[in-house]
Amino acid sequence: MQVVFGGPEIAAAYDSGDLEIGEFGSPPAINAIAAGKRFKIVGSGCRQRAHLYFCVRKGIDEYAALKGKRVGVLGIGSCSDWITRKVVDHHGLNPDRDIEIVPLLGDYPRVVDLVADGTLDACMITEPSVAIGEERGVLDFWAAGFEDAYLPDYQWIVRVARDELIERDPEFVRTVLRGCQKSAHYAATHTDEWVKLAARQYGASETAARRAVDRERPHFELDCRLDMQGLQAAADLQYTLGGIKSPIRAEELVDPRFLPDGQIAA
Repeated sequence: MQVVFGGPEIAAAYDSGDLEIGEFGSPPAINAIAAGKRFKIVGSGCRQRAHLYFCVRKGIDEYAALKGKRVGVLGIGSCSDWITRKVVDHHGLNPDRDIEIVPLLGDYPRVVDLVADGTLDACMITEPSVAIGEERGVLDFWAAGFEDAYLPDYQWIVRVARDELIERDPEFVRTVLRGCQKSAHYAATHTDEWVKLAARQYGASETAARRAVDRERPHFELDCRLDMQGLQAAADLQYTLGGIKSPIRAEELVDPRFLPDGQIAA
């Protein structure tokens, strides 16, 4: 099994055929499709809202104190990069001049350790890393990307399929989406099992894993249903931040045959 770190790197794998179907964040997906990469959005991931959390090393108490500090993200052009820029800009910091954005790539799973040893001062991360860092007393959670001040109406994780796969076997794509829906509903109604799996997978305590699940579960989209207005908001943000050269309509990013009837007009 090969692990690919970084949104642009994952987009390249979909374009080349190394990956045929799966999910990743909307910022690199939008950028890649706008640039002509050969895949389309076919549904929403469970983390439909911007489930990225801006966390800061213990001892730093305000955004102004982040000037000159190092902020860890998955990679340049990744979701955590774009959403970090949105959050710090909201608090009066220029993301290109006032902070150093550090692409972690293969070191991203070690992000809590990197905050603990002083390599990083802040980070934009997902669960359960937030809950693990809180339990260790290493970092404080300051902001969630989906909060009203940042990206309240935003389609984040998208499920995508290569154009060639869609044309060759559209029923396979539908089968994968049905499997995603079924497994999401199972997890949401069997949280004790979910917590035990997360704790084992990430080497976390069950207390931290439950805290992570409890923070995220209320916001999950279980039925793969895209938020088309949120996807348009994501595309508009990519244009505003310079990720794409010209505006693009959400409908141009999506293959509508996999959406519920009428949703493309929403």
